[in-house]
Parts: sequence; structure tokens; C-alpha cells
Amino acid sequence: MVKRFSGVVAALVLVLGVTACGDDNDGGDPTSAADPSSASRTHSPQPSDAAGASCTYVQTTSPSKTVDPPAETAAYNGSVEATLATNVGDVDVTLDAAAAPCTVNSFTSLASQAYFDDTTCHRLTTSGIFVLQCGDPDGTGAGGPGYSFADELSGAETYPAGTLAMANAGPNTNGSQFFLVYEDSQLPAAYTVFGEVSPDGLEVLRSLAEKGTADGSGDGAPADPVDIDFAEIGDATPGDPAQPTSPATEASCTYSEDGSGSADVPPSEPTETTEVSARIRTSAGVIPVTLDAANAPCTVNSFLSLADQRFFDSTTCHRLTTEGLRVLQCGDPTGTGAGGPGYSFADELDGTETYGKDTLAMANAGPNTNGSQFFMVYGDSQLSPAYTVFGSIAPAGLKVLNKVAAAGVKGGGGDGQPKTTVRISGVTVG
Repeated sequence: MVKRFSGVVAALVLVLGVTACGDDNDGGDPTSAADPSSASRTHSPQPSDAAGASCTYVQTTSPSKTVDPPAETAAYNGSVEATLATNVGDVDVTLDAAAAPCTVNSFTSLASQAYFDDTTCHRLTTSGIFVLQCGDPDGTGAGGPGYSFADELSGAETYPAGTLAMANAGPNTNGSQFFLVYEDSQLPAAYTVFGEVSPDGLEVLRSLAEKGTADGSGDGAPADPVDIDFAEIGDATPGDPAQPTSPATEASCTYSEDGSGSADVPPSEPTETTEVSARIRTSAGVIPVTLDAANAPCTVNSFLSLADQRFFDSTTCHRLTTEGLRVLQCGDPTGTGAGGPGYSFADELDGTETYGKDTLAMANAGPNTNGSQFFMVYGDSQLSPAYTVFGSIAPAGLKVLNKVAAAGVKGGGGDGQPKTTVRISGVTVG
């Protein structure tokens, strides 16, 4: 597993770019939007809550269906009842705004604008994973609302029968597509869970799944087209008032071992909750950094644990980029870009990350694959917000990095091993 931060994200199991079906709706179903009783239904406007969780929705492209982006404060903070009225039966769901306020805020906003009405669930999987995917007005698997927003993940997500979760095309690319799980499914913890399906709704999904896909494969358009006629938002149950607490004060970290056992797993409870000073001692000079445990508690917790174990000692920074990106990448004892500590952990992202000079961030091989490799930015760099920022570099450290960058890459080029060897002798904390 090469731990390189790249603008190219590997395809995931549930991606927006999968084309599952074409136009399977012949318009003749008696419960379609052509039914007067369905067409006459109206939506209530999305409520507002000035004290709700802060959300960021980034415009990406033209929407598949005209729609306004949601408000930037979440409308709900507890649970919300909703019903997907389809031609194969009603699917009742309970939305969990306590765990995923910005996701629920988007879903309910879209529903209140009739965005999901008269759309087709374009994808059914019956092998490996067991889900029905919906939410694309184009019915192709490529459509969306014209905006994206960040994942709301803990890293401990599972996807048993009854799960309602967001489909995506990589980290923080959520839009309008979602999936309903009708049997326990094994998926990486990369898809925001924002609700659950009722027992009666599960039976509707299972009856549909028994009929399989249109082409008889394990992944494609349902054999029986599934049209959402009307998505209705029902009663809401308020949750506890939001408390302005630091993420670190309530963080519990999960570190998943991969069997290589090259380092001890950090404690699950972070030892630091604010800023921590550290010095990365290298053969090219000392690089002072400030670690941000308030915003990236589990990442800083891992870094401090590895430093305490002397994991970084006598390791070489294996990668320098001088074109497009301006970073020095370190933290791999093998010096190849493929090594790590023997465990991985979840991203800590809000979707607004930028990578200006002096940024300290984690390298990864995809969502929630953080290990020991990190990169230090010495010149403003354009990257997707997919890499956890966990600290900053002091001016004295930037001078060291700029000196290394000025010498260039061994053998020339803009990406490779630094010509000036940068060997870490140790990391001092405090």
C-alpha cells in the first residue's frame, strides 16, 4: 500500500461515478408522479436553527435538478422521521442529526425542495455488498445537487442491515446519492451513516432484492424499477443542545492493526487536548512544529506515541516535490513510501482544509488509511481537502525545508528522493 498523497483518489465500492442503469422508467406505473394523488402533495419548507451545527457546502458543478444549497447551520440536532414513498412500497427511515447534522441538513433540505421526487434508484447490489442506491435525478450514478460537503465519520462505522448512508466518490465528496443496506455488508468506514431503515422498510428492500438486477448480475439496475415518488420529512425529536467543546475533549480513537506489528498501538484516549510543541531533529537542521491536538486529537495522539517509541529515529525523508506541490514527505522507516507503523486510523477532516506553506499534514493511501507518514509544506500547494492537517511549521523549520528544496531532487525532476539527505535523528516533544 503506497502511502502517497495524490490528487487521484482510487475508486471506492460505492462511487458517484458508477453508471448502473439508463432510463428504466416507462412512465406507466400507477403510483408514479403522474398519479394525481402523488402530484398534489406538497412539501413543508426546511426549518432553520441559528444555533445549529456549522456546515460547509462547496459548489462543484451544475445540479442535476434545480435546487438551492442548504443553510450553513444545521436545521436539526436530534432525530428526524422521513418516508421515501416509492412505487414498490413506503420505506420509512429515521435520520440521525445528532451523529451527522450536516448530512441530515442536506438530505432534509433536498427533500423539502422536491429534489428526490420522481427519481429512480439506479443501483442494486446482491453480491458482496447488499444495498439499494438512490438520490441521482439523472438515474446514471453520476448526478448530484451541484455541491459537495465533508464526511461525518468516526472511523468506527459499520454497515449492518438497516443502515442509511451516503455514497461518495472519495473523501468529502458527498452530494445527494445515498444507499440503504438490506443485509449486513462489509465496507470500509468511509461512508457517512446518517440514519436507519425501519423494519417494514427493510422488508420492502428485501422483497425488491429477491428479484435481482435487470441483467442478472450482482450489481446493476434493479429488475423491478424503483421510483421515489415523494420524499417526506416528518416529525423531529430535538437532541441535547450543542455544547462548544473541543473535539479532543470527547475524542475516542480507533487504531486498526494490520498484523505487521512494527509499532505499539497508541492509547485510545488522547493524552493531549490543545497545542503541543515539538522539534523534528534532522541531518539538515531542526524543524520546530506545533501540533494541533484540539482539531486533530487522534492524529496528534498517534504522532506523539510514535515519537515516544522512537519510531521516527534514524528514518529518512523519502520524497521531495518541487513542481506543483512543494512538500517534503517523511515517516516511513523503509524509505520507500510503502512503510508504516502496523496500524491505520481515520481522517480528521472538515472539508475546508488548505495546504499553505508551514502546513504539517498526514499522507495517506485513501480515506482513513493514516499511519506514520506525514508531509511538511514549504510552499503553498493545491490539494483536495483529503489530508488531515495536524500542525504547523515554525519559520526556522521553513528555512530548513527551503534549503532542502533549493538543492532539488536527486537525479533531477520535480518529484523524488531529495538530493540533500534528510535523516531524522529524533523527535523531541515539549
